[in-house]
Amino acid sequence: MNPNDMPYWWEAIDRSPDTPPDLASEYDAVVVGAGLTGSSAARTLAQNGASVLLLDAEQPGFGASTRNGGMVGEGHRVPLDQMAARYGMDTAKALLREIYVEPLGFAKKLIAEENIDCDFHTHGRFRGQWNQAEYDATARSLDELRAIAPLNVEMVPKQRQRDEVGTDFYTGGLLLHDHGGLHPGKYLSGLVTAAKRAGATVGGHTRVNGVTPAGSGFTVEADRGPVRAGAVLMATNGYTRPAFGWLKRRIIPVTSFVIATEELDPGTIDSIMPGRRMVVETRSRHCYYRLSPDHKRFVLGGRAALSEVSQAKATAVLRKLMVQIFPQLKSARITHSWRGNTGFTFSFLPHLGQQDGVWHAMGFSGSGNGMAPYLGHKAALNMLGLQGKETSFTKTTLETRSWYRGTPWFLPFVHALYRGIDVKENLKHGK
Repeated sequence: MNPNDMPYWWEAIDRSPDTPPDLASEYDAVVVGAGLTGSSAARTLAQNGASVLLLDAEQPGFGASTRNGGMVGEGHRVPLDQMAARYGMDTAKALLREIYVEPLGFAKKLIAEENIDCDFHTHGRFRGQWNQAEYDATARSLDELRAIAPLNVEMVPKQRQRDEVGTDFYTGGLLLHDHGGLHPGKYLSGLVTAAKRAGATVGGHTRVNGVTPAGSGFTVEADRGPVRAGAVLMATNGYTRPAFGWLKRRIIPVTSFVIATEELDPGTIDSIMPGRRMVVETRSRHCYYRLSPDHKRFVLGGRAALSEVSQAKATAVLRKLMVQIFPQLKSARITHSWRGNTGFTFSFLPHLGQQDGVWHAMGFSGSGNGMAPYLGHKAALNMLGLQGKETSFTKTTLETRSWYRGTPWFLPFVHALYRGIDVKENLKHGK
């Protein structure tokens, strides 16, 4: 039996298309992309009195906002010294403080204020260290990080690892106590509803084909007709289209693949996930996994490929990775297998800014459940010029390379490099 290729998260939400709303000829702001970033921005804009149109080429939430693993809580991919070399030490430290504190806090506040029933729970996140050298380096860096940001973290040595996750696959790990998990489908649906409740007009299945200056504002060329906008926010991330060439050349769409198992017996659940944590890895293959919110299924995502592969091939790769970590899941049936585009930047950091007067907030590089709505909110405050608009992510760069024209032709080579690194590490450490 082939698994369902629709995200498991879609089963709990209404995916029937809304009746397209009548569009006015002019709005104070038009937001392109009705995922977490765009919906949050539309909510904040509308709450502050702006007339807002939120558009999406597909059903709102079609993209990565409802296709991810549902983990909330950010971390940093770029070492402090590299950030300092690029942006200066003060900005680097400000970025780290913001990354670790603000998005998670904003997500919790948003869920509470809007009463979004999305199965949010503070599970804690275990970051499995791939080898002893990584474990030791992470442990040494904690004091430096604690001096910058108030982190509620601890190192878990290998002898205590099975209290958190039922495998000997890692060499201990880092436990971030305050990180959480949620149901991505319910989360996005609740945020779209909140934007509507605040007064935003939401139009799904309305593709935007271009944005051009028009007097003191812009003309948004949508396939249902042109709309005039005082301000525009692009919130398309990994689904940015070639029509927006400047952004397309700066966002690298990287596909993440995810599987979910059939319902498992309680004994198996206890054996694989005794701590009920969200789990990520430090190896190049970078698997991430968790239990479904009802604690009945196992959900695993990862880098099955960095080129176009069939869903069957991706499912087979992820299943093999799952069994490698948890041999006791060898007979577990995969019921759902899907994919979604994340949006990476060359700096591995998000960016909030403008190009030719058009705002953008994107480049979450695989960590969007907290950061995307947070930066959507910040983008709205910047568009309105309101108090609280300040963020260090206006100081990052949305850069490109001369050899990148929007088609990530190099990703298969990166994938091969990652596989080589993993194989070498496996042999070195006897895995």
